[in-house]
Amino acid sequence: MFKTGNINSLLIKIFEVGLRLCAPFSKKIEKGVLGRKNSFKKLKSSLKKSDNIIHIHCASHGEYLMSEKLIIHLKDKFDNYKFLLSFISPSGYENANLDLFDCVIYLPLETNKNCVEFYKIISPKATFFIKNEIWPNFIKHAKMSGSKLYSVGGNFSSNYLKKLFKINSAIKEFDLIFVLNESSKKIVEYIGNQNVIVIGDLRYDTIIPKLKNETNKIIERFIDDNNCIVFGSIWKEDENIIIKYLNNCKGNTKHIIAPHEIVKNPERIKKYLGSKSILFSKINSDTDLKELSCLIIDNIGMLSSLYSYGTIAYVGGGMGTKGLHNILEPAYFSKPIIIGKNYRGFDEAEKMIDNGNVISISNYSDFTNALELIINNKNIINEMSNKCTEFFQKNKGGVKLILNKLQ
Repeated sequence: MFKTGNINSLLIKIFEVGLRLCAPFSKKIEKGVLGRKNSFKKLKSSLKKSDNIIHIHCASHGEYLMSEKLIIHLKDKFDNYKFLLSFISPSGYENANLDLFDCVIYLPLETNKNCVEFYKIISPKATFFIKNEIWPNFIKHAKMSGSKLYSVGGNFSSNYLKKLFKINSAIKEFDLIFVLNESSKKIVEYIGNQNVIVIGDLRYDTIIPKLKNETNKIIERFIDDNNCIVFGSIWKEDENIIIKYLNNCKGNTKHIIAPHEIVKNPERIKKYLGSKSILFSKINSDTDLKELSCLIIDNIGMLSSLYSYGTIAYVGGGMGTKGLHNILEPAYFSKPIIIGKNYRGFDEAEKMIDNGNVISISNYSDFTNALELIINNKNIINEMSNKCTEFFQKNKGGVKLILNKLQ
């Protein structure tokens, strides 16, 4: 019989080989593989073993955004510390605010060799794993190096695989666990860690920056004081409804479409929409945008700010099974929101539907009815916006709770 540690090591090695084989066929995977090759070099050139270091680890850009306000306050609270940020995904690595950190890296694969090397170079005073990021080997070695361990913003569930791969054992090692809700608290306590505090969703404390001035001028020139619908993080299942609507709609309403995956989808959507559409990357100062009704976003990092320009926001993922995307971004700007039918298990969506600032649709007819109800009715727009603002303000405060518990 294999021991758990041997199984984990074998799986990591298989995973590493798989990544290298897939890298030539995926830019995203290739960036991660190449980025991890430089991680130790960046650590050695930026930090020393004797430095006071706080290490913050996020999976991707979404986890980083939800923790950015916490990070800003941590820097104020611990102003004599150096800050290390690590990622799994290029979306985070390429879009983090570098001014906040002394070093930003891809987290090395958690082989025993890598973990030993990692903590030979640095000795963090505190390590924060954001959301559901649990890396047992890094947690074990961080603890051995003397680091305080914190899990922030997790929404935990329980299953057999978590026991098999030492996830549950790792959860027991945290000095404090700040969780999303009461059900997560009960699961963590059942696993065996009683140092758990409910803080709610940190995304309510998110800071969404304004677009750069040049980009702002392009968006405003495109919208030209018309109503605007922002379609954010859409998948194929969302497209089936949205493309049909866009090809049938008339009038002056403008539409901004941000596909979830931007490698091929923007070009494909452009073909469906034809001459009424343009890719954001193709716009220059001379481009005439007046006759165009659809702007397709083909870069990463703009979407959260783009919601501020919309009259209505449609957030993708809910028409399929990939998972509903972040509806708190348009809620931050108090926008009426439309989502697909598969939203159960997304706490914020369930609450905001009950609150009255989100509408769920199941098909094309539902979608067009929702748009017609909202788009030209200022009373309904104001009512949904006000409900959104009140709800959002009521749920803020997670960052303050965390800071009050940290020494």
